[in-house]
Amino acid sequence: MTVIKRGSAVIPYSIRRSFKTKHVNITVGIDGVQVVAPISLDDSEIILLVEKKRDWIFNKFESYCQRSAQIRPERKLVSGEKLMFMGEDYPLKVIEVEDRYTSVNLTEGQFLVSINRDVPQEKRRATVQKKLEQWYISKAKEFINERIAVFTPKIGVTVKTVRFKNQKTRWGSCSQKGNLNFNWKLVMAPTFIIDYVIVHELCHFIQMNHSQEFWRLVGNLIPDYIERRKWLKKNGIKLKL
Repeated sequence: MTVIKRGSAVIPYSIRRSFKTKHVNITVGIDGVQVVAPISLDDSEIILLVEKKRDWIFNKFESYCQRSAQIRPERKLVSGEKLMFMGEDYPLKVIEVEDRYTSVNLTEGQFLVSINRDVPQEKRRATVQKKLEQWYISKAKEFINERIAVFTPKIGVTVKTVRFKNQKTRWGSCSQKGNLNFNWKLVMAPTFIIDYVIVHELCHFIQMNHSQEFWRLVGNLIPDYIERRKWLKKNGIKLKL
């Protein structure tokens, strides 16, 4: 991961090369920047081009941050807040227990987090967040792997490995070796959005680009993919802890 700096501010960015890309394309998201570049360019040339776009990148990033704060301010992860899962909001309830281990359950229409009463106040948010992330990752693995198994025979591709990460600028990514990566926060989205991202990445195994043929493949299984893309672009910023 490379970074771009302006004063004391730092924004990370990833570089991906594509045989089909003729120009450097820069995408700015709430968590960072993704750069897609032609195979012919070396790192120094790409970095120079990104540096030339520094002010545009920072202005765009700051705009995303302001919008994010307005849509959903940073949570304190205390009782009464709502967390999203599979497109639905569920209230959070944090209770103190004698058990030394923190646990998370989605039960009776709410997220129930049990935390040891001896955990210092200043560490409680981080403790609750860590356990919630672990819960979300486990659910993402379970559901997304099930859906991959549904779509792979329809598309005619084979998946070697599936990893779940806290990706900075993408909901999913793939490699020509048959590997898939998904942002675990995707499981917060409605199932029709999760399906779209899965199909999108699986179709890249056939077309490693965003050509008309690629979108034709996506449209074969997701006819309303344009609407789903719009939903993710508009609401993706809400999918966070």
